[in-house]
Amino acid sequence: MKKIKIVLADGNNLFVDALKLVLEKEPEIALLSGACSGVDALRNCIDLQPDVAVIGEVLPDLTIVEAAKEIRRSVRGIRFLFMIRDGSADMLSLLSSMDSVGAVRQSCDIPEFLSALRSVIRGERYISTEVIEYLKNPPSDEPISDDPLYYITQREREVLYWVSHGLTNKEISERIFLSEKTVKNHVSHILKKLDLSDRTKAAAFAWQEGLPLIPEDFFTPVKMN
Repeated sequence: MKKIKIVLADGNNLFVDALKLVLEKEPEIALLSGACSGVDALRNCIDLQPDVAVIGEVLPDLTIVEAAKEIRRSVRGIRFLFMIRDGSADMLSLLSSMDSVGAVRQSCDIPEFLSALRSVIRGERYISTEVIEYLKNPPSDEPISDDPLYYITQREREVLYWVSHGLTNKEISERIFLSEKTVKNHVSHILKKLDLSDRTKAAAFAWQEGLPLIPEDFFTPVKMN
C-alpha cells in the first residue's frame, strides 16, 4: 500500500512532538518531517514533495497564510490541513479557495484531527463547525487560485524577492550564484509574466502580494563546508 507523505509544521515544539506520536501510529501515513518554523516547512515541502502539509498557526516567522501560499506555489497539487488558533479573514479566504483542504481548531481532540486528515487525503473538504463559527469576518484578499505569483517559477520568485528588496542584477547574481545575464533574463520573464513594465513596478507588486515578508534566510543559499 502506497503511504501518504506528510510534512508537519508548527512553532510549538511540544505540539509538533505530540502530533508526531499520533501520526506515527497510522499505518497509511509516512511522516517525512516535523518543522518548527515556516521557512523550514517551506524547504521541507520543496525538498520532500509531500502529499499533505499539516500546518499549525503558531509559526514564528510566517503567518499560516503566507506559508501556505508559498508552499502551494512550489508544490503543485499539495493538500493542507490547518490547525487554527486565532484565525483571520485571510485564513477564511484561503480556505474558500481550496477544493481539498481541512481546518480544525488547535484545541480539537485526536479523533477529529484524524478524521479531518483522512478527509483531506481522500481529496475532500473538512472545515470544522468551530472553525466556521470562529472565522466570521468576510474574506479581505483575492482567493489563492488567483495568486499571480503561483505561475512564476521558484527561481523567478527568488529573483523577484531580491528585486523587491532593492538589489541590482549584479547584487542578486552575487547573492544567489547566478550570472548577471541569467538574472537579467529572469527579471525579463517576471515582467512579461506579470505584465509589468519595469522592476520598480515589479517590486511594488511583490510587496502587494506579501513576497518580501518571507524571511531572508529562505532565499539565501546554504553554504557548503
